[in-house]
Amino acid sequence: MIGLLGGVAAGKSLVASQFAQLGCAVVDADRVVHQLLREPHIRRAVRRRFGPGVMDASGEVDRQALAAAAFADRSSLEALEALVHPETCRRLEAAVAEARRQAVPAVVLDAPLILEKGLDRLCDVLVYVRAPREVRRRRAGRTRGWDAAEVARREATQISLKTKRHRADYTVDNRTSPEHTFEQVRTILSRVAK
Repeated sequence: MIGLLGGVAAGKSLVASQFAQLGCAVVDADRVVHQLLREPHIRRAVRRRFGPGVMDASGEVDRQALAAAAFADRSSLEALEALVHPETCRRLEAAVAEARRQAVPAVVLDAPLILEKGLDRLCDVLVYVRAPREVRRRRAGRTRGWDAAEVARREATQISLKTKRHRADYTVDNRTSPEHTFEQVRTILSRVAK
């Protein structure tokens, strides 16, 4: 069981997809949260807490609007976490248990708050995906539309990169090409797969 750590836009999803190319099962926290936000009772709770401005025209949660509201201040973020994190963690644990029953070389957990939510207890190995701050900022701007302040604000809510690096068993340097990253992923899998 491999857990992925790293900063915002470091490339954890790329690394997860590369593990998948090598036959690993991937448990994706974003997918679990997307499904959860579609459930009527969660939509109602989100609307009650954050107002109609976080809903789109069809009555679904607008994830960008919700993120803007949640990251506006600490109490809003804590309120969102109280709404979705307990069930998200339960579903991730169930997905991990199901994936472990598959005949795969490894199961990869791609979740942004592995250490913060204690999900590292599910992992045998932690892999830190490293990319310099400027590279991560450019990627976040290009792929998510975030400026440097938004990246800093998001990372301020997480455990420090230094702690993540320290806790990791392996590091993937993801500042250059996907091919270079893939070779590192292949090497790690060859060392940890049983």
